[in-house]
Amino acid sequence: MTTATVLLIAATLNLVLIIALSLSTAVWKARRERRARRHEEELAQLRPVMMRYLATWEDGDAHDLADILIAYRGVTTSFEELVAGLLPKLRGADRSMLVDILRRRGTIEDARMGTLSRLPVRRYRAVELLGAAGVSEGIPEATRLLGDRNTDVRLAAVRALGRIGTAEAAAGLLEHLDSEEALKHPIPPHPVTMALLRIGTDATDALVRSLEADSVEVRTICAEVLGVLGVYPAVSGLQVRARVDPSVSVRLGAAHALGRLSMPSSVDDLTAMLRTEEEVEVIAAACTALGRIADPASLPPLEQAVAHEHPTVRVAAAMALVAFGDTGLDRLREIAQQDAEGGDAAREVLARNSIATNTTPLISY
Repeated sequence: MTTATVLLIAATLNLVLIIALSLSTAVWKARRERRARRHEEELAQLRPVMMRYLATWEDGDAHDLADILIAYRGVTTSFEELVAGLLPKLRGADRSMLVDILRRRGTIEDARMGTLSRLPVRRYRAVELLGAAGVSEGIPEATRLLGDRNTDVRLAAVRALGRIGTAEAAAGLLEHLDSEEALKHPIPPHPVTMALLRIGTDATDALVRSLEADSVEVRTICAEVLGVLGVYPAVSGLQVRARVDPSVSVRLGAAHALGRLSMPSSVDDLTAMLRTEEEVEVIAAACTALGRIADPASLPPLEQAVAHEHPTVRVAAAMALVAFGDTGLDRLREIAQQDAEGGDAAREVLARNSIATNTTPLISY
């Protein structure tokens, strides 16, 4: 066999392969486009039924539509696909009616079973649907998936518990985070915080209990969230955390929370922190909290804090004095006359205040 013959055969084979590849690509593209068209056609048929059902169920005239939705089985789409995008936008009775349809279709039970799938994508979709539906029966499955080996599944479980939004969901989330299992597959604090904030005051009992958790991260999250939610019954527990917790982040979170809650009963603990606390960031947070409360009893400790050796504390204390109005500004003007003992911080804060209020600081040099 000559070289020319070999080259001819090779060229022919290459041409055949190219043609075959082109044909298979064209067939695959045609099938995909046909499936996409079928998908849109099915959605176009399903959406109007869904909208009519939501518009008429209160009148008692939607039984036939409900039966259609319950029995629907698409080729390229599903009722669940449409509902998953719609549920987060609905509230109240409309949402409850759609969830009832899901239950009657067996979708909720299927999703609970889907959380046991060996495939991460199926576990993810299952827990996302349980969260979108906001069904309390999905709490055990979502809580279990907090320890899933797949990060996306764990985060979906956190979101699901936040959307379910009950006291049991909050307790399950915090108890897991305080367990040894959470150390094997950690969850970032931000999505946990957002889930607890979404649950809101229903999470109060679990949050207050978890101020005593073994996990530093859990105690920190709970302290911050209690302050943001404005849970006043948590003040005493937060005061204890601010005084004695061995973790800087927890003491800092407790100081932030006490400032947000602004209860006069916290003044003694916060002023004590100005004397005993060693961490600069925590002292500054205590100053800010005292400024929010604006109790006259805290004026002398704040004046002393303006002379603190660290500039962060000096500025925080000076800014806290501004919250006391004319009295605090007069004290700052006196301190501003000094070259040391916080004079720099007083002058800086007075200058900021004059810009913010469009006034001239009354300081004589």
